[in-house]
Amino acid sequence: HLAWVGVVIILIGVGVWFYFRSESIKSQRADAAYEAALQSVSSGNLPLAQSDLKKAAVRYAGTNGGTEASMALAKIYYQQDKYQEGISSLTTAAADKGDLQYEARLLMAAGYEGLQKWSQAAKEYEDAAAIARFDADKTSARAMAARAYQMGGDKAAATKIWTDLAADPKGTFAAEARIRLGEIEAAPIKT
Repeated sequence: HLAWVGVVIILIGVGVWFYFRSESIKSQRADAAYEAALQSVSSGNLPLAQSDLKKAAVRYAGTNGGTEASMALAKIYYQQDKYQEGISSLTTAAADKGDLQYEARLLMAAGYEGLQKWSQAAKEYEDAAAIARFDADKTSARAMAARAYQMGGDKAAATKIWTDLAADPKGTFAAEARIRLGEIEAAPIKT
């Protein structure tokens, strides 16, 4: 019986090794596909670049290379004022739990800003803040969310975030938060 246990352990070990090796190869291929697509972007051939980036994003979804391809594709769409297409290209990348999810969510929020869908942009910024690894990124995303809420006319949501940011006197956005709170609370002068 011990021999069978040993064989099973060895087979499990080999299976795990093959899985990790396969993931490593997939990641390397994703990076190569992304780099190849960037060459199309650099050459100025946007139709080819878009095609290559779409292929890399779809084929290698869930890898950093695939996410970077999605983000580069979204930026191209945004430059062409095709915000909805850019947002659509980021859907998988923003849902992925990888290293680049924070950046993908920020980019998706920028697309919603381009469409002037302020509440959706603010929600994406807040989602980015929730997953940010660093306090500075979290604070920055929260400030972007507050700006988006303010642009969309949601004074209550903007006030809540700005009040939190203003409470940290050493915070990067404390001064801006105090100014923004003044803007929100200011009443127009009656003439």
